[in-house]
Amino acid sequence: MAAGAPERHKGGCLCGAVQFEALGLADIWFCHCRQCRYLSGHFVAAAAVMRENVKMEGPLKWTPFTATAEYAFCLACGTPLFWRQTNGRTLSIFAGSLTHTDGLAVKGHMFVGEKGDYYQITDGLPQFERHPPGDGVRDHFNAHEAHNLKRANKE
Repeated sequence: MAAGAPERHKGGCLCGAVQFEALGLADIWFCHCRQCRYLSGHFVAAAAVMRENVKMEGPLKWTPFTATAEYAFCLACGTPLFWRQTNGRTLSIFAGSLTHTDGLAVKGHMFVGEKGDYYQITDGLPQFERHPPGDGVRDHFNAHEAHNLKRANKE
């Protein structure tokens, strides 16, 4: 892989019927919002990626979750895999569905104001009541797009 090239991550569902490949994942965030807790039964660990940088195969079902968001799961085994805002540019991949997380780091906790009262966050990572300042995930993709634009102008 060329230096500075985004890493490719693969993953899939528990039964193997759904497989995916993502290029250029953002780092992992732990989300404690009510929506994520209802979806997963606890908080969610997810990494965002630009939608056009994901290839998916298999029996995948997208289901509306709120008026502005939907999630996808494997029709064969029910594993939840993805979450997205219906009008957004990114897709969040549940970190547990990735084959490996090489090159990714956990950046922190978001929506801690909505976390469950049955656990404490004691890992020392940054915590944010809602989104991180500047929305760290969006900043990641804006920087990535700027980098690609510079490279394209040099070529």
